[in-house]
Amino acid sequence: MQNNEYTSMEIIDTKPTLNYAGFLPRLIAFGIDSLLVAIILFFIKIPFSISSLINGPGLLSNEVLFNFSILDIIFFLLKSLYFIIATYNTGTTFGKWLLKLKVVSQNNTKPSFLDLLYRETIGRYLSSIIFIGYIIIPFDYEKRALHDRLCDTRVIYDLKTV
Repeated sequence: MQNNEYTSMEIIDTKPTLNYAGFLPRLIAFGIDSLLVAIILFFIKIPFSISSLINGPGLLSNEVLFNFSILDIIFFLLKSLYFIIATYNTGTTFGKWLLKLKVVSQNNTKPSFLDLLYRETIGRYLSSIIFIGYIIIPFDYEKRALHDRLCDTRVIYDLKTV
């Protein structure tokens, strides 16, 4: 005779509950990261500025793309690399780490390098256009910005590190 009753072990939901990070914690983390990157890039820019004052504008300061110089493009790439490499290696940046936030893919795993490359360059650019990409965060169930939607990522609270 077979017992049709369920035990408490059989009805346990194994799907993890994610606590999605909203607009304000993400903004604060981004502000911390932007300040950190700006300080680092400031010290990298000093030798170029001194050289430009002594020798005049060089090849690196000529406009090549719209109003951007080669130097502007290099510094944009360095800033983007901070976000891409830090997030790829640890799932977080310094600002996110301080606020206990983590970037994950849809199934709560590590995002691919290409997803993060797209998220932190083209995705952030698109999100920043009149900030509409960020304004949608409070209206999304998973609190995703436009760049999260494009790359299938989420920013969650990393409660394991608390």
